[in-house]
Amino acid sequence: MRQQGILAVLIVTIMLFSCGCLGGGQSNDTNTAPLANSLLVVRSVEVTVGYNTSLSCVLNTTNGQGLDNQLVYWYLDGTPLGQSSTYFGFATYNLSVSDVSGLAAGEHQILAEYKGNADYAGSQAEGVLLVIAAATPTATPRPTATPTATPRPTATPRPTATPIVQPSPSPTPGPTPSPSPTPTASPSSTSPSSRTRTIA
Repeated sequence: MRQQGILAVLIVTIMLFSCGCLGGGQSNDTNTAPLANSLLVVRSVEVTVGYNTSLSCVLNTTNGQGLDNQLVYWYLDGTPLGQSSTYFGFATYNLSVSDVSGLAAGEHQILAEYKGNADYAGSQAEGVLLVIAAATPTATPRPTATPTATPRPTATPRPTATPIVQPSPSPTPGPTPSPSPTPTASPSSTSPSSRTRTIA
């Protein structure tokens, strides 16, 4: 009879422990609760060598609410650039002119990473940085800067300075004067041929 009583006490004790009535049952552990998801989006950007640019991203919850004051880590082609803090979900990272000049022309991978916190899971996003080579000046000078090889019109002798020989005007034909009659010489009295010689 005594053994049955001890056995009954043991069974009750085991049942109490298994149902948690003595403090050993289920508890609300916040560390095992699933974290809310975060959504990170990176904007692709293009830049010309000789200019600066900014990398930018948006960090939201899955319902579109921006996460404030969270750290975002930036990478370019796998190389760490630095970090920036979100402001109402937005974060930027500035690339200087010298940073851009050190990049080859073409596409480069942007990676932004949010490592998460006690409330939100981490997330990553990728974008493209397109670097465009600066335009090289052409060897052809501007038309306005090119001096003309043609002499100025004032330096060219004027056509009026060349003497032009014109034919003298022919006299206009007038009435032809009729020839005056040639006077017939009358025999002179002193002419020896006309003197009468008297022969004695």
